[in-house]
Amino acid sequence: MGISLNYIEKDSKKIFYRKNGDENRNAMIFIHGLAGDSRFFHNQLKYFGERFKTIAIDLPGHGRSKIHLNQSLELYSKAISEIAATENIKDYILIAHSMGGAVALEHLKEHQERVKAIILVSTAAQLPIEDKIVNEAQENFEVFFHKTLSLIFNKKAGLFIIAARKQIDEEEKAIIINDLLLCKNSDYRAIVPAIKIPALLIANRYDKIIPCEATEHMHRQLQNSKFVVFDQRGHIPFFENSEEFNRVVDEFIASLPEKQHSL
Repeated sequence: MGISLNYIEKDSKKIFYRKNGDENRNAMIFIHGLAGDSRFFHNQLKYFGERFKTIAIDLPGHGRSKIHLNQSLELYSKAISEIAATENIKDYILIAHSMGGAVALEHLKEHQERVKAIILVSTAAQLPIEDKIVNEAQENFEVFFHKTLSLIFNKKAGLFIIAARKQIDEEEKAIIINDLLLCKNSDYRAIVPAIKIPALLIANRYDKIIPCEATEHMHRQLQNSKFVVFDQRGHIPFFENSEEFNRVVDEFIASLPEKQHSL
């Protein structure tokens, strides 16, 4: 069974997701960050799909998924629930990157009982988005976007940067700016200490988008968490350092109590 592209339709809008793995196995759901989509998790879908049912979502307004009138973290969280229901997934391991971390924490507010464990990558309970960053994106998007791309990628930018520069349109620009505002206004510091499920936090030591220290600080606030830092630059460790990332995630899953993990 290979990776397939699927969609659900809600309120006349399609939400796409990529899927790999056996229908009857434990589930992993991957949530991308700002300006991302499910394609970035290709290596994880391929690797973990051999033993898990793996799902990577194009959040509404991202990738192939259609834009909704009211983009919000609540809408993004709802997409997780709707796809899980469609796929008959009762519980799952949630893996979230950057802005996806805010989506995951929003999701935990109402669905912690369904999430067996959470893996938070290059993210924080309060994302460090300053007014000047939003203003720059609004006033001169091209300068903002190209500067940000150079910080996000380290060694495997290649075709992704070229494609991003060529393909981004006005609607996508609006989504990115809206997501910046969502991130700037999000603050989950109050709920993090109440999260009881096992958590793995991963960061690159020299990440210039979300400082490693911000991810580590969240780790110290979580009751049952492990923190792993890669001695790398860039903001997307699962994409640019997929083999080591997958190994660390494998070890974490193997350490989970039997009721939360069975292979």
